[in-house]
This record gives sequence, C-alpha cells and structure tokens, in this order.
Amino acid sequence: MKKLVASTLLVFTLTGAFAQTTPSLTQRAAELTRTLAPQLGLDDARVIQVKKLTVSRLEKEQEINRMYTGDEAMRLPKLQAVADEYRTNLKAVLTAVQYQRYEQWAATIPADMTAKAVAKP
Repeated sequence: MKKLVASTLLVFTLTGAFAQTTPSLTQRAAELTRTLAPQLGLDDARVIQVKKLTVSRLEKEQEINRMYTGDEAMRLPKLQAVADEYRTNLKAVLTAVQYQRYEQWAATIPADMTAKAVAKP
C-alpha cells in the first residue's frame, strides 16, 4: 500500500506543477520520466519504455478515478492493482540496480502527503 501511495503521490505531485496548463497524460508521463531518468540512471531505450509504461498507468488511473469517484472501497484496490502492475512491468524493464533505486526513491515521498495524493480524482 505504501508503494501505491508513494507512486500515486509522485504522479499527483508532478501533475500539480502543471495544474494551470492541464497537460495531457503523455506530457505528465514525459515529465515523470524526466524526473526518474537521472535518479535511476536510465539510458535512452529505457526512458522510452518507462514513458510508455507510465502513460499506460496514468490512463488506467484516470479511468479508475473517473469511474469510482466517491467509492473509495472500490477505487483504492483498483489503484493498488494498477500500481502493482506498473511495478511489475517496471521491474522487467529496469536493471536490478535501477529498480532498487526506484524503490528507494519512491520510499522517500513524505507519508503525510499520501492521503492527499490518493484522494484526488
């Protein structure tokens, strides 16, 4: 659950920076990937793969948030499943060291911001 919240927080933190211009999911995924690339030491090929995974995740999360607004009992487990799928796919793309860096990086997101990130539709 902590990983879901950390990942969701990351997505919403990055989208908050662009809230005034309402970027597309592709733009949000690109920004997230640009943030992760130096942290994880991604090469160009992996940057492209991570961006594709992130776009897919954002699309799924957006649909879940739209469909289950106001129904936390349904929404949160579905978001958790999307986060788990993202981590599984990310682990397949990244090297072991890069994935470990991702896990460490995701764990640094402040816990008090998690409720805010998950609550946003």
